[in-house]
Amino acid sequence: MADLAYAHGVTLNESAATPSLLRVQRQGITFVNGFAPDADPAAFPLNYPTLVTSPQQAAALGATGSLLEDVTTVFDEGGSWCTINRVEYSADAAVLQANLIGDPVARTGIYAALRAKGLTGYQPRVVITAGDTGAWVEGGVVSVTVTTQGAKLTEAPIVTASGGGSDAGKVLPTLVAVLGDGANAGKVVAVRVVTPGKKLSQAPVLTFTGGGSDSGKVLPQAVSNVGNLANPFISALNAILPKIRARAYISGPNTTNAEALRFRDTVSGGRILIIDPKVIRNVNGIPVAKPVAPVFAGVRARVVASDEGVSGSVSNKIIRTIDGVSRTIMYPDDSNFLNEKQVATVLNERGGFRTWGSRLATDDPLWQFDSVRATADMINEALEDVYFQFVDRKFTKANMKLMLEAGNAAIRVFKNNEDILGGRCWFPALNDPTLMANGKLFLNVEFEPVGIMEQINITTHRNILYYRLLLEEVNGLIEAGPLSVAA
Repeated sequence: MADLAYAHGVTLNESAATPSLLRVQRQGITFVNGFAPDADPAAFPLNYPTLVTSPQQAAALGATGSLLEDVTTVFDEGGSWCTINRVEYSADAAVLQANLIGDPVARTGIYAALRAKGLTGYQPRVVITAGDTGAWVEGGVVSVTVTTQGAKLTEAPIVTASGGGSDAGKVLPTLVAVLGDGANAGKVVAVRVVTPGKKLSQAPVLTFTGGGSDSGKVLPQAVSNVGNLANPFISALNAILPKIRARAYISGPNTTNAEALRFRDTVSGGRILIIDPKVIRNVNGIPVAKPVAPVFAGVRARVVASDEGVSGSVSNKIIRTIDGVSRTIMYPDDSNFLNEKQVATVLNERGGFRTWGSRLATDDPLWQFDSVRATADMINEALEDVYFQFVDRKFTKANMKLMLEAGNAAIRVFKNNEDILGGRCWFPALNDPTLMANGKLFLNVEFEPVGIMEQINITTHRNILYYRLLLEEVNGLIEAGPLSVAA
């Protein structure tokens, strides 16, 4: 628009109505969460995500702990940059796990991934963590339903569990009653599960005692609910991953195929790739089990950096850094058993160890492939960046036209790069003058990520007519060539 104020002479203005350029952030960065007691605290402060661009830079982590080995694995598999988060080490396994999981308010442990972009300028795309990510509780108390709250309780009653079935390995849960306040004062409003127990084939019977000395008190009643429980890494990851548009690779229970599938049933969220079993490395002549997640993370970063790009699959790639697997996975029987239920694994087939499987733990088949989820994340983020530049611009025909052109130009780039099959942008009918006058504009975008050929079916046939061809060839040699029918 022209400045209508008086001016005598020539005034030149550079139009701000310029195209919004497509910017695609790095898609191969791995967030590595772990511990390194001997690390240089100046180079790697506790719970402060730090960008590492080379193995030499990672050397300041020190040889002990999980971080240097995990980061080295990522680099050795062909990965590029990593964001390192170092947590405080503890010899107490429970304390160490709590440190690795971290706090959502302070954004420590895994939750430090939420600060990674703000501190380093780069968003991690795959999250891995030290700790027993494949742990789970079979047959534990998952919740308690309070059926009668009780009354006139001056202190929280003691909750005792009994029964629970006849499994010799059962462990009864530890429970704590929670008193209410206000209108619920003197009543039990909930029973908190401190430890869930395990291998409970029946719901334990809950008994309440104590509760204070009021002569009119009434003790509460409650029933326990038994099921399988995921470990707390899973719930933390499910809270973090959608916010940063990333996926997590985790090691499974490393026991049996059947246990791996049962563990899968405790995982959800749509952004977690379970991999089982662990891998083996030869350490001074001794085979040692190591986490498999850093291996897959390094392979994934290698794929992203290759001509396959973000839409390439992590599956069916040669592994460079391992000497074996914790249990043999036979192709196709074992691998199909695991892959069908969304557990990736490692095969020793066709010339070496290779990754096998890329289905995320989700019940939505449209989003089960790791590469499809990653591609959609990349495009959604790129479009968000494109349209961020239009925020607070004027509602003009030129700006709205530029919006459509910018979106469609981005879609063309991704199509030409073979990340998507196609797509388009348009203004939906939802746009209305009453909304537009209030500063709101709606834009629809559709695209279809390039999928992967997970199953290839080949049908072979016999054709005995090829014997006729053989006879014709022989007869031709006799008539015109070196063969002779003479005795």
